[in-house]
Amino acid sequence: MSLAASYTFVSIQQEKNLQANIEALQLSHFSTSSLLFNNQMAEQVLSAEEVIMLSNLVDKTPEQANQFFTKVWPRLQLSLSLSSMSFTNGAKSFTFGQFPESKMDNMQTLSRTNLRTQSGILCHLMCELATTVPVNFQGETWSLSLLASLDPTIILLNQVMGSDIGVISPFEPAVADNNTLTRYISEVMTGIEKSRGLRNKELNDEDFISLESEGLLINVENKNYFVWFQLFNGIGPDLKLMFIRDISGNLLAQQQDQKEQVIVIFVTLTFGILLFLILFSIIPISKINQLKRAIKLIGAKEYNIARYRLGKRGRALLPDELDDLEDEFRHAIDVLESYEQELSNSQKRLVRQATIDSITGLFTRNVLIEDLGNMNREEHINNVAIFFLDLDGFKPVNDNLGHEAGDIMLKKIGYRLKGVVNKFIRVYRIGGDEFVICYTNYTSDEALKSMADVVVELFSAPFHIYDTSISISASIGIAFQDAQAIEPDRLLRYADIAMYQAKEDGKNCYAFFNDQMRQSAQRRFTIKNDFISSLASDQLRVVFQPVVCANTREVIKLEALCRWHHPELGHIPPPVFIDVVEESENMNTLFEWIVGNVLEEILYLDGIGLSNVVVSVNLSPSQLVNDTALSILSNMIADRDIAAQRIELELTETSVITSFEQAKIWIQQATDIGFKIAIDDFGAGYSSLSYLTAFPYDTVKLDRSLLNNIDKDKRQQRIVGSLTQMLHGLSVPIVAEGAETEAHFEQLRLLGCDYIQGYLISRPIGHEELVVFLQAQPKVKQRQIMMENKSK
Repeated sequence: MSLAASYTFVSIQQEKNLQANIEALQLSHFSTSSLLFNNQMAEQVLSAEEVIMLSNLVDKTPEQANQFFTKVWPRLQLSLSLSSMSFTNGAKSFTFGQFPESKMDNMQTLSRTNLRTQSGILCHLMCELATTVPVNFQGETWSLSLLASLDPTIILLNQVMGSDIGVISPFEPAVADNNTLTRYISEVMTGIEKSRGLRNKELNDEDFISLESEGLLINVENKNYFVWFQLFNGIGPDLKLMFIRDISGNLLAQQQDQKEQVIVIFVTLTFGILLFLILFSIIPISKINQLKRAIKLIGAKEYNIARYRLGKRGRALLPDELDDLEDEFRHAIDVLESYEQELSNSQKRLVRQATIDSITGLFTRNVLIEDLGNMNREEHINNVAIFFLDLDGFKPVNDNLGHEAGDIMLKKIGYRLKGVVNKFIRVYRIGGDEFVICYTNYTSDEALKSMADVVVELFSAPFHIYDTSISISASIGIAFQDAQAIEPDRLLRYADIAMYQAKEDGKNCYAFFNDQMRQSAQRRFTIKNDFISSLASDQLRVVFQPVVCANTREVIKLEALCRWHHPELGHIPPPVFIDVVEESENMNTLFEWIVGNVLEEILYLDGIGLSNVVVSVNLSPSQLVNDTALSILSNMIADRDIAAQRIELELTETSVITSFEQAKIWIQQATDIGFKIAIDDFGAGYSSLSYLTAFPYDTVKLDRSLLNNIDKDKRQQRIVGSLTQMLHGLSVPIVAEGAETEAHFEQLRLLGCDYIQGYLISRPIGHEELVVFLQAQPKVKQRQIMMENKSK
């Protein structure tokens, strides 16, 4: 009787445990399936967003968008496992594949109305994953919809759960006169061969009722299978899945083992104390073994199987530390699984951010360095050339139209550069407005030149941004090496040096690296590095070149110029060191030093009676885009009590036109303070006459290129005569530069130039020589005589 009672009790408990395990099995399958469907739909949303980004819809018409999607549809279908696609605004639609427009209409309308992504499972001819993403296109809200087959998801779910899965068609009812599982028409079924015997087993009506409601346990060929159906909400008809799980090796086998253990336990009851010891030993050992198996599964990241091994949490009659440890295991599984998912998502985002530029869609600098580093290990790569591109005139786009416009410009440039990509050519964005093209296995130097010509031509057509047509070019430096001996840092540095040479050659061109460029780059580095120390060691000095009245030859102005004699490099031409200093952002330091010398000279001029002489100071283009130079000047003249009218600021015609709007504001502010303004090198740059009425100025200086043969060249004389008449009509005095002979001087005077400057009058001279020069001036001599008579 005790044995029978024990056996009955164990059987009841086994039935409860079996039911609990089956419920846990169903729940785990449902939650895992739901999670996997959600993950697949989220991946499909990312795919849709990637398609939108790559399509670059900003500058396309609907027809062009349709042409683009038609072109890339076969590739998208293959790479993203798509069955169909649609791009619509409700009134106009472009579909690809057998797209169920009527079934998707509500989802597409909801996406465009709420401006939110919509996803779900759509069952029409077959069940598929459906995703709709809203798109702002041509000022309207469109929607891009993707449909993908459920087959890969079902196969992946089969691999994850270990159960065979079938997708039951919602449109074909079960065959009533078929008494096997094949009565359910399935679109997809995994493990068909191994479950053939199960699917052909005859069942009765009660079996089918139980199967439809809660699942059915079926024994076939000494194997036990649990079969059940699970519904998932869909768009329209719900998705119905059939799950088949072989439980022979765990649940039922465990039941049989337990029944056999009852007999063994009953026999041990006869031994009294021994039963008591066994009773309190088996349970902890079983839990410990259970936890040991769970630890291995957690280490292998098999979280769902680990939950299954631990079983459903119940209330223990005599809870102990092992029960608490089991609870901690369940909590740890949940936390680790959450962290694993977050880590996976973060890794995907980081990899994309590190490899793909978010604005242009090109590869990043990290990818370039990695590619170059791998080339000397690739036997099929013979040589490599680097094209280093730096945009000419990109900064004004950001300054005048804003950084958003700059990003649009970069995106358009990236799109054009993608046109040269092939299996030997890759394009990277490595900085703000810097790009690199890597060309491997080129056949000759002529191939590199041809490639460079193609890249230059890419920038020939203007870019259209905010209804504005903008022309922009690129300076390109080219360096190359054999792939087996490649040094990535050196190769990039050489290409960078060649790019600067291209800029010096006039921009919108390319230059190949050579040793002379390397020496020039070393020279620029020395200039940049030694500039600050050169000020302290008096290597730089300010010289002055007189400007005289054309009729009286009286000194009217002095132009302040800077000279640098380096102990190693010797005399450094001003255009060279000014360019380097401006690049190193030390221009305001140099300007402040020059202004200090100029103000000391003005105080000297006042002391010898030349208080009407104006000193002109040259400004660089970079100083016209901020107020630092103006602030330096204002503060320094205020400290020395010198009138602003004693200083004339010379601005080149080219620098004014390059940043016209900012220059206009800057000049007006300088004029309001009282500084004089001179337009330098007039006739050498854009020579646009319209800007002469756009802002105030006091003097125009004709460029010496118009005057070099003024005494002989009749054409030059006619041009200069016309300019002087026009400028005098605007009541603007004219300064002519470059007078080297009396014939030059006389011809310039006859043509109407008011003031003349050149080597005939004086070379640029330092303070000591200037003192001697000015002592010979009539006004200065007269004042000296008056001071001597007064002292007598």
